[in-house]
Amino acid sequence: MTLDPGASSLRRHYHPTPLFDSAGGRGLAVYRFVSLAYAAILVGTHREHVVLWWPIIAFFGVALAWSVVAPLLPRPTWWAIGLELTIACAGIFLTSEVYTPAQVSAGISTVPGVWSASGVVAGALLAGMRGGVIAATVIAAANLVQAEEAGQLTWHNIFLLYILGLLIGLAVQLARESQKRLEQALAVSERLAERERIGREVHDGVLQALALIHRRGRALGGEGEVLADLAADQERSLRTLITRFEPAAGQDRGTGATAVTDLAARLASLRSGVVDVVLPAGAVRVAADTADEVEAAVRAALDNVARHAGDGARAWVLLDADDHGIEVVVRDNGIGMAPDRLVQAAQEGRLGASSSIRGRMLDLGGDASWRTPAAGGTTLILTLPTSPVAGSTP
Repeated sequence: MTLDPGASSLRRHYHPTPLFDSAGGRGLAVYRFVSLAYAAILVGTHREHVVLWWPIIAFFGVALAWSVVAPLLPRPTWWAIGLELTIACAGIFLTSEVYTPAQVSAGISTVPGVWSASGVVAGALLAGMRGGVIAATVIAAANLVQAEEAGQLTWHNIFLLYILGLLIGLAVQLARESQKRLEQALAVSERLAERERIGREVHDGVLQALALIHRRGRALGGEGEVLADLAADQERSLRTLITRFEPAAGQDRGTGATAVTDLAARLASLRSGVVDVVLPAGAVRVAADTADEVEAAVRAALDNVARHAGDGARAWVLLDADDHGIEVVVRDNGIGMAPDRLVQAAQEGRLGASSSIRGRMLDLGGDASWRTPAAGGTTLILTLPTSPVAGSTP
């Protein structure tokens, strides 16, 4: 039985299309036609200064054909954007050939006019701010080469090109990030709904059967009590499995020294029939190296519980994070330990607690402390200062 079919949805790779890109693509398609019509109006306004008409007609034919074909492409690519930029640059360079030298020197508008900005918009839609800036740089360079002497209007247009690329690129990046977060939230919702559905089925069948075995085994005595204890352990483990929502793993960000991971997801993997893990509502982002050390320290503490706390001992792991740092509490209900037991263990060369646990926390700038209440059991508190905390998301 698979308790988390919805988890597969979290492994889907995000493809930056659907909502914003399709709307942006439709807007760009409309912009191409409107800007091309405006460029034709400008050429008509300056028709008395035109010395060659056939290059203008050829350019508008190619630009119009591309404006029709481009929206039909399944997805914009760098090759398509390169072709659009090439058409725009060709139109810009034609300006010096089709108008009189006097008008070119006076800074007459280029043949493509604002249509040349369509390549900038396409680059921003494809690759965000980086794509917008790259495309704007290409068009800006063509304008500077075409102009005999770059005037205020030329620099003004170049500035607008960069602003256009940056703003549309930023909008695209924010929209894609929002889309990605929405998909993750929907996937989490699917997991919860599926867990609840399976939990109801398990409760009505398997859990009821285990509870019956537990009761009848106790009544039978002898070997029946062994079966009763086993059924009780399995019932407890299964109830924990279907009622605890574990954070989604595999959402690390960055690489190397900048890698960030969710400590809550790491500790959630430690749950078992004898170990219960209590986590905050949101993710606890820390450096991946820090998460590795904290997880190793907690595992060492749970190993000590299994070895020294006695038969039937259970453990609880509590994770808490706030503005002051991170605290991990590992508590058990075992036989406890003598107040000087850790000192004796260190003198005997047993460095499990002092090295594997406290040593790791000291290396991270934190600390570890043990308490043994009179009622029994042992409580280990692991603390980390604010600096290793990379941030939690609610």
